Amino acid sequence: MIYGLAVIVVFLLLLQDFLLVVLLQMNFEKYGEAQKPDFPKVSVLIPCRNEAQNLPRCLDSIEKLDYPKDRIQFVFGNDRSTDGTAAILSSWVVNHSNSILVEVVEGDGKRRNGKANALSQMAKSAGGDMYLFTDADCAVPSKWVKSMVLTQKNADAGIVTGITHIGADATFSKMQAFDWWLSLGMVKVMNDLDISVTSMGNNMLISKKAYDSVGGFEGIPFSLTEDFEMGKAIEKKGYKAIHHVSADNLVETLPQQNLKGLLDQRKRWMHGAMDLPMYWRAVLAMQVLFFPCIIYLCFLHPFEGVTVWLIKVAIQSVFVYLFSLKTGQKLKIATLFLFEIYYLFTSWSTIVYYFWPSKTDWKGRKYG
Repeated sequence: MIYGLAVIVVFLLLLQDFLLVVLLQMNFEKYGEAQKPDFPKVSVLIPCRNEAQNLPRCLDSIEKLDYPKDRIQFVFGNDRSTDGTAAILSSWVVNHSNSILVEVVEGDGKRRNGKANALSQMAKSAGGDMYLFTDADCAVPSKWVKSMVLTQKNADAGIVTGITHIGADATFSKMQAFDWWLSLGMVKVMNDLDISVTSMGNNMLISKKAYDSVGGFEGIPFSLTEDFEMGKAIEKKGYKAIHHVSADNLVETLPQQNLKGLLDQRKRWMHGAMDLPMYWRAVLAMQVLFFPCIIYLCFLHPFEGVTVWLIKVAIQSVFVYLFSLKTGQKLKIATLFLFEIYYLFTSWSTIVYYFWPSKTDWKGRKYG
């Protein structure tokens, strides 16, 4: 009985990974970025909470954005920071007439999480026809705004999710980066099959019309993953949701510096994952269950088990490598083989940590 179930799980996972590679190559949706003669007014919203260390990098990147200056507005939110965030933002806003700083007041934590509260207040000062969202620990490419906006116009979408990768030098950071490539690659493949999974708040565009239709962030249910909840609400209103992947909209974010930070991040994401449709949760469960199943098979039949495991790692590595190429990035496949050890450890650690009776810590705020 156990042996049969293990074989089925391993087979289904191998089949899934193979299909991911095939669909990525044969069904990858490229959205047109042909330039229009006019550009809509865009508001870029960047919430900040104790981001003094990361802000200079973020601000330097938005200084270089290739978009008409009179058609773009920057809305920063200082979310009760206790470091030098407020001073850095105030200085920047003074020197940029197309920017505004919102001092975020504490909201009702039972209605909205801290970030959703900040964004809901910031959006009230946004004057654009399109809202673009990113985080203070991100660096955006020069063509980011054009790429996202023109894609939205050509696809007539209510919400556009971009692509984000982790800038990585150390091994721990590289493993996180591979994890993002794998997860977002799966999201892209599913989205191109018209199965929307999630959105991503550090690289997301929402039309003002779609945003207003759901009542903004104050109009969605409480969630620790406000970007996922916003995307779901907008789709329910009948708007199209797309996942746009290209070199022009590839945003770079920072890795978690230690295991505690990584598990806190994953625990928050798990809250969103538990609200996914049953079929998608089954896919995620199969990813996790593969490891005890293949270890069990390796114990019974070492040569066959190891061979099958290596085949899985090879197919998975090819998928991640090919997906990264879609954005002009070129990963080292040899390093990708190390990712399997990391993936085994973090997938099961995340599950244990999620069910562990402790509150979710995010930016110094605890939810439970």
